[in-house]
Amino acid sequence: MAKREYLVYTDGSCKAGEHGRRPGGFGFVVRPPHGEPIEGYGSEDDTEAKTMEARAVAAALAALPDGAVARVHSDNQGLMTTLEVKLADYARSGFRNVDPAVVEELRAIASAISEKRLHLTFVWVRSHNGNAGNERADALAAQGAREAKARGKGDRAGR
Repeated sequence: MAKREYLVYTDGSCKAGEHGRRPGGFGFVVRPPHGEPIEGYGSEDDTEAKTMEARAVAAALAALPDGAVARVHSDNQGLMTTLEVKLADYARSGFRNVDPAVVEELRAIASAISEKRLHLTFVWVRSHNGNAGNERADALAAQGAREAKARGKGDRAGR
């Protein structure tokens, strides 16, 4: 009997902040073959959009069960290409010459794939084009970024 596929949607967000800060957020939606979707999001006070995009994938893969077959969707075409084409080479090289902004996240992704024995397909989806999973992941990422931005208001006043 073939395993049913999980559908995973991920997104990252980064906003302009005060005092040069770049508050960001990430979000993911995992739609299992049976049962309710799993959602998650998080934030960071000073980051980059590419970091949040990759962290969304890492967090979503952490939510998958061992041996899962999944189709991972993102509106970040470069990230999907990196994961599909370059991740194995990066892992073999010990992640040498990988952008420091995403190296930790790429390590976490490679580790999850290996340790959980995940079978993944990476799929680019056009952003803000009516894909319900992508729209929900985008909303969760934006929520994380708003929370990070709100934490930073006034944090440097009087300094």
